[in-house]
Amino acid sequence: MTKLLVVDSEKTIGLLLKDLLQDTGYNAHFTSSEEEACTLYQKNSFDIILTDLKGKNVDDFPFIQQIKHIDPDALIIVITGNQSFESIQTVLRLGVFDYITKPFNIDEISFSINRAISYLKLESINKALMQDLERHNRQLEKVVKERTEGLQFLFNITREIYSTLGLREVIRIIVNKVVAVLNVDKCAILLFDKEAEVLVIKFSHGLDPKWVGQTRVKRGDEISGQIFNDQEATLIPDIEKDSRFQDLRQEAYYSGSFICVPLVIKGELVGLINVNDKKTKEPLTNEDFEFVKELASEASIAIENAHLYDSLKQTSLDAFMVLTSAIDDKDHYTKKHSLDVTKVSLALAEKMGLSENELTDIRRAALLHDIGKIGIHDDILIKKEDLTESEWTEMRSHPLKGGGILRPLYFLENVIAYIEQHHEWYDGTGYPQGLKGEQISLGARIISVADSFCAMITERPHRQAFTRQQAIEEIKRNKGSQFFPEVVDVFVELMSENPDLLT
Repeated sequence: MTKLLVVDSEKTIGLLLKDLLQDTGYNAHFTSSEEEACTLYQKNSFDIILTDLKGKNVDDFPFIQQIKHIDPDALIIVITGNQSFESIQTVLRLGVFDYITKPFNIDEISFSINRAISYLKLESINKALMQDLERHNRQLEKVVKERTEGLQFLFNITREIYSTLGLREVIRIIVNKVVAVLNVDKCAILLFDKEAEVLVIKFSHGLDPKWVGQTRVKRGDEISGQIFNDQEATLIPDIEKDSRFQDLRQEAYYSGSFICVPLVIKGELVGLINVNDKKTKEPLTNEDFEFVKELASEASIAIENAHLYDSLKQTSLDAFMVLTSAIDDKDHYTKKHSLDVTKVSLALAEKMGLSENELTDIRRAALLHDIGKIGIHDDILIKKEDLTESEWTEMRSHPLKGGGILRPLYFLENVIAYIEQHHEWYDGTGYPQGLKGEQISLGARIISVADSFCAMITERPHRQAFTRQQAIEEIKRNKGSQFFPEVVDVFVELMSENPDLLT
């Protein structure tokens, strides 16, 4: 259970927050003394500290500095009624994990705590991943070991990628922070679509959904397009009275006081943050403007990381191909087979109407479905004679060996299931676990058909290759025993419609 330490000089508020957190399921402790908090933190393994913020200058925040001196990696969440830009900027630079402005609700605090918990879990998983990779590297042959060690770089990148939220979540948090800190009704982040050459609203608060869906702003058009074209952060006291924008067709959802700040990544303009309408109906101030500009700099880095998350998906797949090459060092057949199985599996999955996320999982699982053969002795893999019973037992262990190799990669949960189950049969007589019917995942059912078909049409050490039609008939013959009927039906239709598949 996550251990929390609540530190607040106002005992009533602190105890109330502690009780709320305990009711939510956390192991919460409270002290009103910062000195006692430092002692408790040194003696106990607290995961997160929640503390109030009283001062206005860096010298007024010794408690944060003391905790960071004790543990530079300490996760501190500041809960404060002090909303000055300078104070928030100061505590962020001191290394606090998050800040929440008063008045707050327990859901907002739980959201921040859950983010911190996810961060802690990720670090723990990464450490376990590194340890497990080192153990597997010692077990592999020299050539496989060298290639696996080469993947360390990929795993390090993956660790950073998964500590960064996806693009939409990053943008949502930025918008919500602006709304909370500046107390505004409207905020939006627009990103530039290079292909269409327009600005598109990616996330907003306070805007009518119809405007969000319809908005496409070209360079130089409307207020956002003009500011984007000028590449200059702008504070407009009153849009209707500003002569710079009199000739522009105003964006219908903006009026009155307005802030627009470009988002720049490595010198390239990628979007805008727009802020409008204080809830108090007062105009936005220079202090507000400076805050948005400062936040835009940090937001640009976060957005860049989120973009990297998407672009590095392909890099991950390329690195997985390195693993299939590692298998190829043991069995020359395997690499081409894995590519063929992937091609057929994806075509079959697409025809069955699977989602993009499911297709990605199937692509990865098909590429790596025989990764467990790294743990099978070469003499068995390349043996031309019939295998002995003990050799068959070892060969049939490769699905579980494959799952074991990949299990530290927690984001491959579905992929691991597909790999471990791709030799299971519809009637329950397959291996390694004897799963039956609906116990077998859909991805595994698809890969099973593709794997068997590609194996049959490939010449193996112990037999000649089947013709394409012979392999299709064999698949049909085993419909309802080895293979799922609905998958076979779609497969037969696919082969009929695509006679050149794999040729």
